[in-house]
Amino acid sequence: MNIYDKTHDLVKAIKESPEYREFMEVKKVIDTDEQAKKMVKDFIAKQMELEYEMMGGKGEDKAKTEQIQQMYQMIVGNTKASAFMQSYMKFQRLVADIYKILGDSVAEGMDFFEKK
Repeated sequence: MNIYDKTHDLVKAIKESPEYREFMEVKKVIDTDEQAKKMVKDFIAKQMELEYEMMGGKGEDKAKTEQIQQMYQMIVGNTKASAFMQSYMKFQRLVADIYKILGDSVAEGMDFFEKK
């Protein structure tokens, strides 16, 4: 068994998944609407910025949280942006599940790095 061949098999399975195929279809649609595309990109960037700040130990920035909520409401009101976000979140969930399965399966021995 070649691990690289298996990795390519996994990539093929991901690309054949309903989540990936749907995501690629809605991506084509949103790519035709610059306003919806910018709206989604700005939302995701702002959301990631807030998440990184919180992971870095900063407390929740209520103003940024409110801004993100307002941005999300605008997305919900735009058919293309809303469809993209729904599909994006489904695909991200699939990818996160795969990362978790991989991480859990190779975690044995990683306790070596734990602080005691």
